Amino acid sequence: MAYAVVGALQVLVWNPLAAVPRLSLPEIHSELDRVGQSFSPAPVIAWAVLGVGAAVVVAVSTIRRSRLTLGQVVLAQALVLVGGAPSLLLVAFAPGMQLADGFGISGYDHSPWARPLYLTSLLAMVAAIAAAGPAVTASRARPSECGRVL
Repeated sequence: MAYAVVGALQVLVWNPLAAVPRLSLPEIHSELDRVGQSFSPAPVIAWAVLGVGAAVVVAVSTIRRSRLTLGQVVLAQALVLVGGAPSLLLVAFAPGMQLADGFGISGYDHSPWARPLYLTSLLAMVAAIAAAGPAVTASRARPSECGRVL
């Protein structure tokens, strides 16, 4: 949930304020509206809600499957965080370009607060890779319930 909150604040508040430090957030949006470069917060909010939803679904499904190993649970949760970086980049692209076009600046992240999110996703990828081997081995060690030969 923290990833989603920080990501949404990064795209909707912190980055615009860092990109145009001389203006307040309402002034930034007013200027973007004036030049026809306004953007809706809806995709960013949807991204955050979907991310939290994915994490909850994975958490609930791993709790319900008591036979999962710790490595399999770590793998599942880590993969949710791994997906955060590319999806954040995707959802932040349009607002960043609107800022760039509206104020004649570059479209990259001006606020440093996206970096911890990208680092979190990178570390989650390392954890997923580390957990993948034992998780796959553990799942192959148990007989499959759906693949029995009669």
